[in-house]
Amino acid sequence: MLRTVLTGTAFFRLATTTTLLLCAAQAQTPVTVQTAQGAVTGQQAEANSFLGIPYAAPPVGELRWQPPQPAPSWTAPRDATQAGSVCPQVALGLFPVAGVTPGEVQGNEDCLFLNVYTPRSATADSRLPVMVWLHGGSFTLGSGSAYDGSVLAEKYGVVVVTLNYRLGALGFLSLPALNAEAADQTSGNYGLMDQQAALRWVGRNVAAFGGNPADVTIFGESAGGMSVCAQLASPQAAGLFQKAIIQSGLCLSPGNAVTLAQASARNVRYADKLACRPTDLACLRKVNPETLLKTTVPGLRPASNLVWSPVYGAGILPLTLQDAFAQGRFNRVPVLAGTNHDEGRLFVSAISPGGKPLSVVQYWGGTGLLAGAANLGRVLAQYPVRSYSTPALAFATLFTDAVFSCPAVRVGTALSQYVPVYAFEFSDPQAATSIKTPADLPGLGSAHSSGLIYAFQKPIAGLGSPEQFSPQQARLSDHLSEAWATFAKTGRPTVTGQPAWQPFDPARANVQVFNLMGVQESTAFAADHKCDFWTRLNLN
Repeated sequence: MLRTVLTGTAFFRLATTTTLLLCAAQAQTPVTVQTAQGAVTGQQAEANSFLGIPYAAPPVGELRWQPPQPAPSWTAPRDATQAGSVCPQVALGLFPVAGVTPGEVQGNEDCLFLNVYTPRSATADSRLPVMVWLHGGSFTLGSGSAYDGSVLAEKYGVVVVTLNYRLGALGFLSLPALNAEAADQTSGNYGLMDQQAALRWVGRNVAAFGGNPADVTIFGESAGGMSVCAQLASPQAAGLFQKAIIQSGLCLSPGNAVTLAQASARNVRYADKLACRPTDLACLRKVNPETLLKTTVPGLRPASNLVWSPVYGAGILPLTLQDAFAQGRFNRVPVLAGTNHDEGRLFVSAISPGGKPLSVVQYWGGTGLLAGAANLGRVLAQYPVRSYSTPALAFATLFTDAVFSCPAVRVGTALSQYVPVYAFEFSDPQAATSIKTPADLPGLGSAHSSGLIYAFQKPIAGLGSPEQFSPQQARLSDHLSEAWATFAKTGRPTVTGQPAWQPFDPARANVQVFNLMGVQESTAFAADHKCDFWTRLNLN
């Protein structure tokens, strides 16, 4: 018999290799759950994950520009270890992702997939709170799979669902011919209908994953935050969720209240450029997605929310958000709503041609486009360029105030007449990010989207990674993610070791500020962002 004597070093190497192999095997442990469509097999790592589950039929062919239809079923267990395709979109250079060229068209129309993350200990009897994420991206880009809910699920004992919804023209086209074809005589808002279909899927299936279908929180950022507001205002979403988190939502921001009639009339010009008559839906449904995405509406910027965004006045959004909230005609659930201190700094790059520093003339022009020529003098008097180190900083500051901070106060004021509202601001003066800072800004600060890696505590392509955090930023991340998760669990945000939050009171305009020192209540938010001025100006 051959005998082998292992030295201490060799034994250590063998033991280490064995341990790594066992860990790798454990990290890929399959986990199977039975859904209404069939079984899905995900995997267990830092949490259980089930990826690429279809929640509706592929919206292709005759189903393009139709409400989402029932999802397919299957017999053998479906592999749920890989995310499904993203919805068709044009890559944006503002968020650099390795291997992706700006302007490149990504995705497939067969994209109505969702992903489920649960704690490793979850069982069908767990009845855990559920958090459903609606991603941002100006309603023209993004995906659910860009956000990993593993840490939120395992750390806080919740079920996290992320999802795709139709984007751009495929998700929000309104046309007179589509209105005439529809059962309710309306078109557009297909992306919002997708979100509701995903929420109905959650209601039918999340219990099998350990979630409580009667305890669902929807949460979203940017266009996802605006989607949360839209679902609050949609009668068809009643009962599909019990709490809502709005991050940087643009819900009452200038120019976002486009009616169905306005969009339908405008988009005739868009359809004319597709080599189809605007009345020929059979032709339009055969147009290549790349052509749809790269064709612009004459006179409007391709990425403008005025082009592809929710429309109001009929169908699933009978009222504008402003009217729905003011009249109390919305789904009355507790709301957690927040913004970032320096939202507008992200957008300076987008308006600086060729990445060159923003000039004073461009500052004036951008301000005129935002506030209107009639208001230009008054706005420039409030934000004189000489008061800022650069025109870019001046524009970023007024953009933050006009488009994000002050509309958020208006949202909180309106909703708080009917439901508990908790308001916050994320304020890391040098938030971790992978986005390049324009040369004419002192830094991105807590720019638009900067809080997302803090909340999810996972890398997000194009935005950054928690590996970039300093110890203070790691603590800030814990505070923000805990506030979101405890709100989803209890209806009241809580941060360990920090004072209890008070609901938003319009008379005090109290906002909880998340910074490197902790979480403190401030009643100076509205004054800091000149909200009295913007309210009087009333750009809507």
